Amino acid sequence: MIPEETIRLRSYLIWQQAGYPDGKALEHWLRAKAELEAEYMASLTWVDECERTVWPRLPILRPPQRLTSARIPPAERRVPLAERRAPPIAATR
Repeated sequence: MIPEETIRLRSYLIWQQAGYPDGKALEHWLRAKAELEAEYMASLTWVDECERTVWPRLPILRPPQRLTSARIPPAERRVPLAERRAPPIAATR
């Protein structure tokens, strides 16, 4: 179902394009409703066509693998900030 506000807006645009004539409100309303329903049905047809389209599956060249990091030798490990020693403070006298 098309919302009434949408039909009202389309009807107003049709009225503007027709040059603001008096007494044709019902004609504009019915034309707007027919246009919107036609657009809605066309969009449903397009969606149905997309749903029926079968996309080919792409071949997997390599099976998925779990990646793990290498162990870092103790000599190359970084020391956390909390364990670092602060440089000695020089006497200012």
